[in-house]
Amino acid sequence: MKCIDAIEGTVKSIIIKLHNVFIEDKLDDTEHIRNLKAVIEGTDGFVQDNKEIVDDPQMLKKVLYGFSKELWLDCLGKIREEEFTSGNHQADSEDPDYDEYYFDYIYNHNVYPK
Repeated sequence: MKCIDAIEGTVKSIIIKLHNVFIEDKLDDTEHIRNLKAVIEGTDGFVQDNKEIVDDPQMLKKVLYGFSKELWLDCLGKIREEEFTSGNHQADSEDPDYDEYYFDYIYNHNVYPK
């Protein structure tokens, strides 16, 4: 196993654990996304300082970011599906483009979009 595979697998496991805490404890989106960012940025800092173990540090960061975002978006989709089946559906709240913007905005600015 390559070092990059071990790092990626370990960080993805951490992201999944954080995601489970987010779901179980019903954490705020900003809190959760900021925690994900801390893990991704911390990992990026490590691989930037140790370039001999990773050929393309930017690719790892991109993969981890995409993984985190998809996990969050999938969760959002499941929540909306549950709301729809229970009759609490709000038709105007479903906008995949906005959901992606929302995640990206919080990740980049550490606050809700204005």
